[in-house]
Amino acid sequence: MQPFQSFMNKRCRFEDVFRMADQLGLDSTECISPATKVLHSLKRESFGKNMERKLSFIVADINFREICEKLLDGSIDQYIEEQVDCGFCWGRHNTVMDDMLVDKIAEDIDDRKIIFLSINCEEYCMDREEEEGYCAHGACAMLVPKRGGYNLYYMNPHGEVMKDYTYFEKIKTRTRCTQLKFDGAIIDCVVMKTLADYCNKKFNTNIYYDYTMTHNYFGVNLQEEDNHGMCFIFPSIVYYYFGKYFTEKRELVCCGPAGNETQVLPSFKEMLDTGKFNLAIHSCFMDFNPTIKMRIFTHLRNQETHEQLVEKLIAVLGKSKSHFLKNVTNTMVSFINQDYFLKKIKMDD
Repeated sequence: MQPFQSFMNKRCRFEDVFRMADQLGLDSTECISPATKVLHSLKRESFGKNMERKLSFIVADINFREICEKLLDGSIDQYIEEQVDCGFCWGRHNTVMDDMLVDKIAEDIDDRKIIFLSINCEEYCMDREEEEGYCAHGACAMLVPKRGGYNLYYMNPHGEVMKDYTYFEKIKTRTRCTQLKFDGAIIDCVVMKTLADYCNKKFNTNIYYDYTMTHNYFGVNLQEEDNHGMCFIFPSIVYYYFGKYFTEKRELVCCGPAGNETQVLPSFKEMLDTGKFNLAIHSCFMDFNPTIKMRIFTHLRNQETHEQLVEKLIAVLGKSKSHFLKNVTNTMVSFINQDYFLKKIKMDD
């Protein structure tokens, strides 16, 4: 297996990256795909022994329009029970299974698993250019055990701009739409809270989730310069770094006036436990741009605020244009598309 880092900073064309992503089903809204198998196998191939045993990787299919509608008409519980499904791998041959999402979450919580949800956000928001009038999106969530329950963390690559999504636009006619509102709450947060509340009520899972930056990514908009629809790549990138560095610290070395300087980046778990979820997400992308790494290094050294770091990262991505997105996407797609993994999933079939 060629290591993840060996695919970074390679010249590529977007059309080639999209072709590989399509072959793997990485850019698909289907829960069951070759990519699901490969990403599941990273537990054994790239992560530590503890994560191989404890981590559960789930691909969830969540329709935002339908959840908003069912919340308002009072039929949300039945809808979640019967319509919100997921895919995951099971057994020694990585058999791809499907189940209702909340049932799978409850089962994993009973086993005290660390849960990673890669979320296909179906009908995420209105887009008149799409055939059905709505566009899909990619996001992810992590459920991490704590004493007496679980913490839920939600990551949408749009970051801080997600704060403006306080209503859902539902199409009524070819020219008119209506706004579905939830007392000014962010739609993404409403959806996550609805799922957590259902699990707590039905299965007594004691999942804690709120609308603050402790549990939501309100960092830099990682798709600021995205004109190609690359949202599908971000859940897999976060999954890789979440699994790889859940309990491992990282040493950052940067050149300063007095020579090389070192800062220690805490483990993913430590950052979650200390309310630094946004820093944990930002750190997933520093290997793809040296200036992002430098900004995070300075943030750690000078103990800057979250807002100061976000402002600097906005400038970095604005200057990088499409290079950052191309590097992120090509690295992950090429990594999981290597022959080593493709042969393995063929053997499992």
